Amino acid sequence: MSVLASVIIDKAAKQLLDLNNIKWTRAELLSWLNDGMRQIVLIQPSATSTTVSKLLSAGTRQTLPSDGWLLLQMYRNMGTNGSTPGRAIRIISREVLDGFNPNWHTDTPSAEVRNYIYDVQDQLAFYVYPPNTGTGYIELNYSAQPANLTSESQAIPIFDVFQSALVDYILYRACGKNADYAPGVQLSQGYLATFSAAIQGKSQSEATNDPTNALGLRNVTIPGSQT
Repeated sequence: MSVLASVIIDKAAKQLLDLNNIKWTRAELLSWLNDGMRQIVLIQPSATSTTVSKLLSAGTRQTLPSDGWLLLQMYRNMGTNGSTPGRAIRIISREVLDGFNPNWHTDTPSAEVRNYIYDVQDQLAFYVYPPNTGTGYIELNYSAQPANLTSESQAIPIFDVFQSALVDYILYRACGKNADYAPGVQLSQGYLATFSAAIQGKSQSEATNDPTNALGLRNVTIPGSQT
C-alpha cells in the first residue's frame, strides 16, 4: 500500500500513447482507478485486509469498523486496554448456540469473548458470546472499503501487487470510450479479461498456498493434549 496513484496513471497513459493526457484526462484516469479498486475488493476482499483491536459495545450485537464491509477473521481477546492478548475466539453457528442456550443473548455479560457468529446476510455486523460488558477489546481482521482517492499524490489503499491489475482496469475503461469502433471494443474486452484473470489468479494462488491446507493431510496434536 505504498504505490502512488500517479505511478499507475502514468503507466496507463503510456500504454494509451497519451502521455500529455489529451484524449483521456488524468482526472478521468483517477476516477477509473477508484472504480478499479472497488471492483478488486468486491472480487477479492483480502485486497484490503486490515487487522485492528476493536472495543466492543455492550451486549451481543456488534458492528464492523466504519470502513469495513466484510469480516474475514476474529482472533483473540485483547483485554480491557486493547493491547493485552488473551483467550482465543472461535466461530460458532447461530443454530448450534440457539439450540444449546436459547437465552444466550441475555446471559451474564463478560469482558471476555469466547465465541462469535457471523452471517454474510448481515455482513456489517457480528455477534459475540457471552454478551459483552462494553469494556472488552478483540482483535479482528476485516475487509475495508477502499478510500476514494482525490489526488494522484495519495497511495493506493490496497496491496501493491494489484497495481498491474489496476492499470488493466483503467485501460479497459479508457478503450471502452471507443466503443463505436471495433478495435476499441476488442481492446477494452481484452484488458477486462486480463484484469479478471489477474484477480482470479491471485485467488487460486492463495488457495494453493494456504498453510491451513496441511491440516487436512495429517492428524494435528493439540499442545498439552495426550497422544
